[in-house]
This record gives sequence, C-alpha cells and structure tokens, in this order.
Amino acid sequence: MTKLHLSCIQDHGVLVVLNQAVKPGHINMGRVIRQLSGHTNQSRKMVYHRPSIYGKDGYGVTSGGAAGISTPEMLLPDLPVLVRPLVTKDYQLTKGGANVIGASRIYTANIRTIKGIPNFNQEDNVNFDEIEGWDRFIDNDRTIYRIPTTATGTWGGNVSAPATTVTTDGESVILTVDGDSSFSFTTAATNTLEADRLRFQIKASGAVQLNAVHVFHSGNTDDTRLAYDNTDFVLLDNNWLTIDMPFVSGTIDKGTSIFQSGTRYNVDVTSGDDFTYELDFREIQIHFSATTDDTIYVRNAEYYKSISWHVRSVREYNDGFIIFNCVRTRGKRDSLRRSYGTAY
Repeated sequence: MTKLHLSCIQDHGVLVVLNQAVKPGHINMGRVIRQLSGHTNQSRKMVYHRPSIYGKDGYGVTSGGAAGISTPEMLLPDLPVLVRPLVTKDYQLTKGGANVIGASRIYTANIRTIKGIPNFNQEDNVNFDEIEGWDRFIDNDRTIYRIPTTATGTWGGNVSAPATTVTTDGESVILTVDGDSSFSFTTAATNTLEADRLRFQIKASGAVQLNAVHVFHSGNTDDTRLAYDNTDFVLLDNNWLTIDMPFVSGTIDKGTSIFQSGTRYNVDVTSGDDFTYELDFREIQIHFSATTDDTIYVRNAEYYKSISWHVRSVREYNDGFIIFNCVRTRGKRDSLRRSYGTAY
C-alpha cells in the first residue's frame, strides 16, 4: 500500500520532517501544514506559477508575441505547502555548467482542497485545473529588505497630512483617505541588489480601486521609476490581497499579473531612462482611486530573493495529499550582478 513518509519530532526546538509510514487517508495534509506553520519554516506559503501558453497555427507552429498567447500566465500567491529540501544549492554542479542545481520534495493538500483556496477555485479561475509538470513553486530564499509597516514612519498620502491620516495597528500601516490618490513610503538609499521579487498585502474598506504600484531606485523622479501599471480593479472590501511581482529585467518586456478571486489583471511594466535594478531603493508608491474616509491597509511589504522549484514528477497523488519532486534551476549570482550591472 502506498504510504506517506512524514513525521515531526522536536530536536533542539526545531521541527524536522522525517520518514515514518502513514496510510493514505489517515492524514489531513491541509491541517498538518497549518499546524506546523507555527513551529517550522518548512511549512509556509509559496507562489504558484504557470507561464503563458501560446497557441498554434494550422501547421502546428507555436505563435509568438503577446498576440499569440492562448492562455495567459497564472501567478497565484498563498499556496500552503510543506517543503523538504534535499539539495538547495550545489556549487559543484553550477561550476560544471549544469542547469539543475538543487532538488526538493514539496507536499500539498489534495487537489480538491487546493481548489478551495481563493484564486485556485476553478469556478472563478477556469484556467487552473491541476499542478502539472514544469509548473513552478516560487519560494522565499531570504528577505532582502522589509519595508516597515508596524509604525507610521515616513508613510503618507500625496494630499493629506500624515499626522492626521496615517495610523498603524502594530502590523499594518493605515491611510484614511482625505483627497489622496497615492500612499507612499520613502527611505534613505537602501540596498536591494539581491532581490528579484516585490511582495506586499493590501486591504481596503470602501470601493477602493487599485491603479498602479511604482518603485523608485537611486532617486525619486520619473527617470528613476519602475512602474507596475495594472488593469484597474476594485479591491474586495475588507479582504487581504497578496501582490507578488517579479523584480527582474525581463519583466519590462513581458509584464506580469495580479489575481483577485481567480480573475487575472494584466500589469504592464515600464522603467525610466535612469532606472536600473542594482541601484538602491528609495520609495514605493501605491496608486488608487477612492473617496474621502475610505481606508487602505498595507502589511508584509518586502523585497526578497526567490527560489524557483520546478515540478519534475509527482511522487504521490491520492485523496489525502500530493507529493511533488521538484528541481531548482540555476539562477544569477549576486556578485556578478553587482559587477556586470544590467548586462547580466
């Protein structure tokens, strides 16, 4: 009989995933992941990503360019998983020119449970059916810079006086709109070289429409701006939305996505003439349309360095859980990125 090899034991205050036979159907993987999340970082949420699928012409030739996309990408944050890295980074393989340099085993709840998660619900997102080969889980390797939201700091609206409109609940920074159309944070020059993704959570009370997210590096002018301009949409009232977008050079050509309740909103990405990814972070602006006394909450904002785990095979698939064997492909080296700049 097929068995899940999973147990948790306490070892110097750290829960470690080890091998022990458990019969299928005798474990609720969704519950296991939730319970472990408070004890070990092996249980966490990742971003699920499937690239765009291009259509084919009458000769079976794949179409190219944006016009040839038959099914747009899926970029769905907040998928609960239990990850067991086997090899995170193998520098010998990298030196030898190998593309696959790491491996892990990723456990998820069964597909029916996954489809009950917002954005994965197939009634709302008809393009999601199951997790397939070479889809990827985007993991947080490490946080490069956490944008503070536990204190008001230098957060403010573009019109109102921050002293009267910006507050905090100890976790989120909150703007009570008073004629404002953007909510921004500024700081002194802060390194974000190693980061390749930008993430934050946003919630609103009232009919608040999200219009764009702009970040500024090395300065605070349009020339030093990276603009994520999304298709406008209204945030669900009093519901947290996780936005997780790439912060790498190819994004300017391809754009990215924001999903809410299974609906994809396209995000065009453009940059100013003097913007480059290796320069220091200075400011983030969240642009919106709202009415007076609407409130906007922001939390868990960060630049982070990611790991991409690509699904290589399915080790186990049953009513209780799914186990994916995943591989890590070689990424760029931070030291070379600093030396070579945008050419690398």
